[in-house]
Amino acid sequence: MKPHGTTLDGLPTDVASEPIIAWRVWALTGRRDGSDLLLRPVARRARTWQPRQVVEASCRSSRWHEAPEPLCTCGLHGTHGIEVLRKTKGPAVLGRVALWGRVIEHQHGFRAQFAYPQRLRLICQFCFWTTGARREAPRHVGWFPRGEMMPICDEHLAVARRHDVFPRSLVTADEVAQRLRDIYAVDALAI
Repeated sequence: MKPHGTTLDGLPTDVASEPIIAWRVWALTGRRDGSDLLLRPVARRARTWQPRQVVEASCRSSRWHEAPEPLCTCGLHGTHGIEVLRKTKGPAVLGRVALWGRVIEHQHGFRAQFAYPQRLRLICQFCFWTTGARREAPRHVGWFPRGEMMPICDEHLAVARRHDVFPRSLVTADEVAQRLRDIYAVDALAI
């Protein structure tokens, strides 16, 4: 990486000649049959990541600067480690993401100009919140009214059904995971 400058807290702002690989989570949208799968940032207003297309950062707050900007929070985010991501609301997919272009490093990771997923894995968000990604992979995927898909393990599916909060429509997580990897042309993430 080539030095470009520093941020207010003294951390480097670089223009990456080689991608930086970082951790990231996404929400997952698609149809009930497991088709039309798209990765969506967990931030509700953010746009979906289109398959086989590089994602370019933009700033929703200002059109007067390029993303990422050292004095703003804009950019495509990735973290140094998984632990920071365990506080995220609504994750369905954990992955490694390649970040490049203008990159700003900060305390928990990076903000970049360009990104694309490298490796993906469906996760049960309840397991992820409590134990990280170390538990078994989810066995089912269900849908909520707004089109969000939720991978879930057998244990948490039983809890959800006891409380009548999970949809009856389910497909196998293995099928959805394989389709997702095929659509984005990426490999499986092993933990």
